Amino acid sequence: MNLIGLRLCEHDSNISFYDGKNFYYYKSERDFQTKHHAFDNLWEWKEIVYKVWNLKEKDIDDTAIVLDPWRHKLPMNNEEFFPAIENYPHTPFKASRLNHHYAHALSTEVMYDDIKGHIIIDGYGDWNQAVTIIKNNKVIKKLRVSENESLGQLYSRTAAKAFQIQAPHAEDIAGKLMGLQSYGRIDQDFYKTLNRFTFENIGDVFNTGLFIDFKKNEMLAGLEKLSWIATIHKKTGELLVDYFKKFFKKNDSIGYSGGVAQNVLWNTELKKHFPNLKILPYCADEGLSVGAVEYLRRKYKLNKPIIENFPYSQSDEAPPTQPTSKTLKQVAKALSNNKLVLWYQGHGEIGPRALGNRSILFNPFNKKAREIVNRVKNRETYRPFGASVLKEDAHRYLKNPIDNPYMLYVSDITNSKLYGIKHVDNTCRYQTVDIDQSKTFYNLLKEFKKVTGESILLNTSLNIGGKPIMGFKKNLLSLIEHPDIDMIVFGNEIIKKYGKSNIN
Repeated sequence: MNLIGLRLCEHDSNISFYDGKNFYYYKSERDFQTKHHAFDNLWEWKEIVYKVWNLKEKDIDDTAIVLDPWRHKLPMNNEEFFPAIENYPHTPFKASRLNHHYAHALSTEVMYDDIKGHIIIDGYGDWNQAVTIIKNNKVIKKLRVSENESLGQLYSRTAAKAFQIQAPHAEDIAGKLMGLQSYGRIDQDFYKTLNRFTFENIGDVFNTGLFIDFKKNEMLAGLEKLSWIATIHKKTGELLVDYFKKFFKKNDSIGYSGGVAQNVLWNTELKKHFPNLKILPYCADEGLSVGAVEYLRRKYKLNKPIIENFPYSQSDEAPPTQPTSKTLKQVAKALSNNKLVLWYQGHGEIGPRALGNRSILFNPFNKKAREIVNRVKNRETYRPFGASVLKEDAHRYLKNPIDNPYMLYVSDITNSKLYGIKHVDNTCRYQTVDIDQSKTFYNLLKEFKKVTGESILLNTSLNIGGKPIMGFKKNLLSLIEHPDIDMIVFGNEIIKKYGKSNIN
């Protein structure tokens, strides 16, 4: 049986395919190399599934879609539905339209069997939905944008506007603000004034007028904007914890998804109170087509799909070879000599984090690491870099690290010489690497440890200057002449070494 899940909304289009046994995933931005790419139509996906999976429309048994109707100029007379509109009448093919937040929830259950319930928080789901609590496949609570405002929009639009943060796409603004707010200090007196608010009136917390009134001077408030955002950021994390406590007990297995679930600082606070919190690397809209396929799987009572080598599940170009021990030694030696490496292995990760298959790697002990990598990435100097560390050695560098294979939490740095990955607040977003998840990346870290005695690397996503993560060898070749890139590794092929290309 061939089932297709579609996310054809205003950003981050993606497609999932389940053939009754195996699962396949495609994100259009990796193919088109346009960050947050979205289809302008409802038909091009058919060409994609034929090109990528050799699947013709007549071979598809059923389809489920997560849709922003305004994107495609469709009627908006029914945005309050759950869980789906069967045989949605406005698509030029047979499809069920799945509730946006329900698709988020189902995408988590693909990987976990013990979920007690879900909380989904994003900019908005189906137009007016900001938060949904789901238990036993039923909605038990909703917060609407029109009544309660939206944390996702408040953070990425209202708060970011105060700092004039720029990005080609609005979806990238929140991540920039998350890094910037760490430069502020908590204004304890202003913080106390926020104690009267709850998560359900989060819009009041983000009201800039409160800070102006507190300072009794608009200019003074403007000069202390970093203190303002740091303070409300901390308060918001606490309000999130309080809100979770209304619906879940400490040891409940909780599925958490939506765009807001990408905030690693809030995630870390939640994880302290809810140790069984479950967040997947595609927790934002990249996972919606996964949830759509799961809806169809349940509809037809099929077995759960086999998702091999998760989360390295992109249907992109995989190298024909894997690095030999000789190649791993060469790369580790280059990294120990402060060479910048573009590392392309296997299939790409699902989600926006580089987890060792599509990575830019550098020695985090180099005092100029941030300067060098930022020249390649072409991004703001205030933003932090993540790190990858052998799981068994994480305690050597981090304070009370937890298992964090998808780089969704932070920890305090305990080694002051980790100049490249230590943020201004002494934290680092990190990935714990074990051999079961990524044998190749694990072995590279082991080789680096043999050479240097250290088992941690600066790891940032393999993309340049506003482009999405690379999905094809030709993307790598476009950077062959970049002066700051010392080594490019594609599988076992070293395309560039110390400034010299191996391409004829």
